Amino acid sequence: MGKRPPRDPQTKDVLLEIQRRKRRRSLLAYGGWALAAVALLILFVGAAWATFANDDDVALGENPSFDPSLTTGPATSAPLGPTTTRPPPPRPDTTAGPRAASPPSTTAEPAPVATATTAPPAAPPSPAANAPVIVIDPGHQARGNNELEPIGPGSAERKPKVSSGTRGTTTGIPEHELVLAIGLKLRTLLEQAGAQVLMTREAANVDISNVGRTQLANEARADLYVRIHADGAGSSSTRGIHVLYPAGISGWTDDIAAPSKQAAQIVQSALVRTTGAKDLGLDARTDISGFNWSDVPVILPEIGFMTNPDEDRLLATETYRDKIARGLAEGILEFVGK
Repeated sequence: MGKRPPRDPQTKDVLLEIQRRKRRRSLLAYGGWALAAVALLILFVGAAWATFANDDDVALGENPSFDPSLTTGPATSAPLGPTTTRPPPPRPDTTAGPRAASPPSTTAEPAPVATATTAPPAAPPSPAANAPVIVIDPGHQARGNNELEPIGPGSAERKPKVSSGTRGTTTGIPEHELVLAIGLKLRTLLEQAGAQVLMTREAANVDISNVGRTQLANEARADLYVRIHADGAGSSSTRGIHVLYPAGISGWTDDIAAPSKQAAQIVQSALVRTTGAKDLGLDARTDISGFNWSDVPVILPEIGFMTNPDEDRLLATETYRDKIARGLAEGILEFVGK
């Protein structure tokens, strides 16, 4: 090839300027990469240092995997137990007002072992100081006592102390068992109403005379003495309810005859209402020891005839016994003003 034609001065100047610009761009490029590399290096070193400086786990004694009690070597010895991770710090409380309480521990507590228990029966309310006093005498007992006692204070006339009573001609249930069951039901109802109740007996195998039962009522100064009995008759067709009360006898019952009759009327009405039984009315009696020895108002409800097959079967049912007890309770509470 031949020689290049010489360039004119203007062209030379343009080419030189182009070359200078290329060199500047190259320098700028190289310088930019260098600066970027330096910057990245600085960032890396700074981040590493920050991590090192701010990591609590590398501070002596703060490593959770280090337990001085587990090693006798220097602090740099490898930990014997597994390495654990420290839980993150708690979040700051952002709630307004007082500081929120710390959450309860999430540690599971063993559930209590359930055991089968029987709740004790509720105790009746304690009677008030002015509560009426009711003495309940479930008539008779399992075995009679034919020893004699006066039918009234100073009387020459005597009667057996207590008999065993009659018996259901259909069910065979003895009277003493029937009237005790009803007496216990009656006690519950009266106590629930706030009365103070005394029982002359709570079992069949006792030996308490009619005079002894009445003396208990006298000593208690009962507002009403209630002697529960069931009846018997020669005819199986006789049925119904009637209430006995003391006739007025001078020196014996003249002071209690009137209130006793009033109580008998109220209780008879309540019994007929709750049971639907035939109303046989009231009977005033002079021959009953439990009346003649009494110093307090006294009545003797005859709750039905155990010699009547239908009434005997009724008296054996809890439903009918409940009705009798309710009628007695309603009448008694009305009489004593409860």
